[in-house]
Amino acid sequence: MLVADDDPVSLAFLTDALRRLGCAPTAAAGGAEALREASSASFDLLLLDCRMPDLGGAALLAALREHGVAAPAMATSAELDPATNARLLDRGFVAVLEKPLTFAELERALRPYLPSSGGADAPMATPPTPALLDDASALAALGGSRDALRGLRQLLAGELRTLREQLDGDAARREPHQLGERLHRLRASCGFCGANALAAAAAALQRALEANVDDPAPLVAALRAATEATLAALETD
Repeated sequence: MLVADDDPVSLAFLTDALRRLGCAPTAAAGGAEALREASSASFDLLLLDCRMPDLGGAALLAALREHGVAAPAMATSAELDPATNARLLDRGFVAVLEKPLTFAELERALRPYLPSSGGADAPMATPPTPALLDDASALAALGGSRDALRGLRQLLAGELRTLREQLDGDAARREPHQLGERLHRLRASCGFCGANALAAAAAALQRALEANVDDPAPLVAALRAATEATLAALETD
């Protein structure tokens, strides 16, 4: 199974979940890497992210088909509306999965393609959690795997350290498109990690950038505050 996603947290979640479902995923951190993998190996299913900087899901699927890759393909996206869903299905995807998705949702979508011996870790009981990091929702999304949650949160912490360095007061005006794309990926990462406050701040700023608001500075400040608070919680988790 070939999995392509430029967001490291999403890619880690999907590959870990697939292994626990009895699959042998090959991870690609972008469209070009997915093409290289497909040129040297065969796959029975493709799981492709819709928005990757080098080659998005629909274009990637078309390129794979041109190279003779006939495996069924599913699309993943952190932004999904009826028009986008219909367009992706029309481009040849058999299903479209909205991120963040839970372990159970992924299992249901992939059930026709799973090995008969596939299985998952048993869900675990979870203690009360702080508001910044919702362990209950994150563990539900990950099928109860605390090891997976720990690994994904480490990746998220790394993302936030980089974001903190890049998120200055003029970032939204200087490079709104690049920041919007980063927020798009960040929201999926937050969903997998239960970082609900940060996800809300990222969504608010992303919507403002897409609407070309006159002064996004207050939302940038709110995102910066949520980033710092979430990073502090992750470092003590």
